[in-house]
Amino acid sequence: MRMPNVALAALCAASFAVGCDDGDKKTAEPAPSASAAPLASAAPVAPAAPKPSEVITASLKSVVAAWNAHDAAKVAAGYEPGATLVIPGSPPVVGHDAVQDAAKGEFTAYPDFKVAITRAFISGHSAVFEWVVTGKNDGPPAPGQKPTGRSIGISGVSLATFDDAGLMKEDHRYFDGPTIGSQLDPKAKAGTFVAPVTMPTAEMEVHVSKGTPDEAKTVADGNAILKADETKDDKALLATVNPDYVWIDNTSPTPITQATLVSVQGGYNKAFPDWTMTPTTTMAADGYYVVEVTFAGTQKGPMGPIKASNKPVKTSMIDIQLLKDGKASKEWSYFNSADLLTQIGAMPAAPAAPPAAAVAAAATK
Repeated sequence: MRMPNVALAALCAASFAVGCDDGDKKTAEPAPSASAAPLASAAPVAPAAPKPSEVITASLKSVVAAWNAHDAAKVAAGYEPGATLVIPGSPPVVGHDAVQDAAKGEFTAYPDFKVAITRAFISGHSAVFEWVVTGKNDGPPAPGQKPTGRSIGISGVSLATFDDAGLMKEDHRYFDGPTIGSQLDPKAKAGTFVAPVTMPTAEMEVHVSKGTPDEAKTVADGNAILKADETKDDKALLATVNPDYVWIDNTSPTPITQATLVSVQGGYNKAFPDWTMTPTTTMAADGYYVVEVTFAGTQKGPMGPIKASNKPVKTSMIDIQLLKDGKASKEWSYFNSADLLTQIGAMPAAPAAPPAAAVAAAATK
């Protein structure tokens, strides 16, 4: 972590023919034995219950379809009635009505709103799934705000827990708010923020944890990488990555490689010399290490143009690493920098999301 089986059934039919000789004689079939007992009817076999991973995969596809149909009620129906949506840096969204209102607000701000899930990691009743959202801001993002007419395209990730029916009980959603702000700002300088990404066309890639010893080793290796990062030692940091290492951070406009890793990480170490990361959820599948962590530290040094605030921060993020020989070859990080910037006083706190009715009313003004 850096800063920043479906079974298929086949039915076979067998045919037989009665053979004839070269005369009028016909081969007679033997008469059935009088003592032969009738065959007993096979007992009906109940279909196997779907696996949690199958239920979750179907649920994810259903929720995506609801978003793309702009059906806010069906979006909310993918959650339990008392479910909680957590977006770091924003007040929590609790319950069906609030989830439905939040979806309506997105459809008002972005009338052509689209979403696709690109990759999902499933372990038990939990899933971490990466997604892409695109849309043109032709409606007011909030009451009193004018549409910009500009397009967004962002990558994000969610960690959700599901019940047996496939409804989400809790959804932790990670994306970078300032990136959206920059994409909508015509004055934002290209190259200083992540440019809009396009909607992917490939099917969702699904990785399911199987509880194997190899997966346990992957988690252990990933946790060891976190500990090495916390030492803030350059040699220890470089020892955690392979030569082909590439880190895609959702807040960075350019990928980070082995050659630039020390410099990037060194900036965070100077800004937060006491930082720690505590894993809250870990999983592994197909060589991937997936972790949600809590980041804590005190801004005792400058962070770019932002002077030291000496204020403590606590936020969370999700990291996905593809490991090879116990080291990271590729890494994807998701984090909302607005949460950190708010805590050090560099930007105002996000207001509570307005009801969708208020956003829709603003669209008519």
